[in-house]
Amino acid sequence: MRGAATLPAVLLALALLAGGGGTAGAASADSPPVGFDKQHNAGAANGTAPVHIHKADEARATASGSVEEKIGQHVPLDVVLRGEDGRFLRLGDIIDKPTIIAPVYYSCPNECNVLLGTLAQVLPEVGLVPGRDYQVLAVSFDEHDTPATATKRKGDFFNAMPRLKDGAFPPAAWRFLTGDAAEVRRLMDALGFSYARTPTGFRHSVALIALTPTGKISRYLYGIRPLAFDIAMAATEAGAEKTGLSVKRAIAMCYTYDPQGRRYVFDITKVAGAGVLFALPLFGVF
Repeated sequence: MRGAATLPAVLLALALLAGGGGTAGAASADSPPVGFDKQHNAGAANGTAPVHIHKADEARATASGSVEEKIGQHVPLDVVLRGEDGRFLRLGDIIDKPTIIAPVYYSCPNECNVLLGTLAQVLPEVGLVPGRDYQVLAVSFDEHDTPATATKRKGDFFNAMPRLKDGAFPPAAWRFLTGDAAEVRRLMDALGFSYARTPTGFRHSVALIALTPTGKISRYLYGIRPLAFDIAMAATEAGAEKTGLSVKRAIAMCYTYDPQGRRYVFDITKVAGAGVLFALPLFGVF
């Protein structure tokens, strides 16, 4: 049974290689994200502590918004945001290295909170030099978030994780940014990241977006619990100005939609065809 279960994964990997040479960055860690136990969840609702989220909430997070992938396109580098100290920062002046953008809002008690908490847990494990090989930008899409709010949230996560607090990840390599509604909207639209205000907060997508040093969109990482390996791979590819394979394209290559069951079904014919295309150049070598 295990071999049958892993066959689609193996064939999917072949299809990904045939389709563009990148790995689809949608994996989630099996271990729980950084968080406090249930007695701290009330604090999380006020934006004061990381929070654990259940599997059902994770599935809802992935489906609660939509992402229009724009791999290979550039973000507007004239967007102006604000740093934790309140200074105005032009995007083109701070994106000078591979950059992982985390669109969030700082009062979010669920998905954003877990995403940021997971980053606090895994960033020291990425294996690259933060601030030199890559940087992370948390960008709030809530115009009511202020530099003071961003500073507090940054402190919450850095103080909660000893490896961050002890300097394993320099604070300057992970900025918590804010901005006015129009500027942030320009950036999010360019990233293909959707969000909309609701009576209780925001309906929004959940993703990390990797940018090259020139501001080109290189890869999307989906889910609220990214792996250190995925972040390292995304940053490394972005540093080489490479673009990864679209996750949505990979699904289209390997799965067929079943309208009766209303779900995607693994399509061996599609993957076999992709595998043949991948293998043909290898035969040419011999």
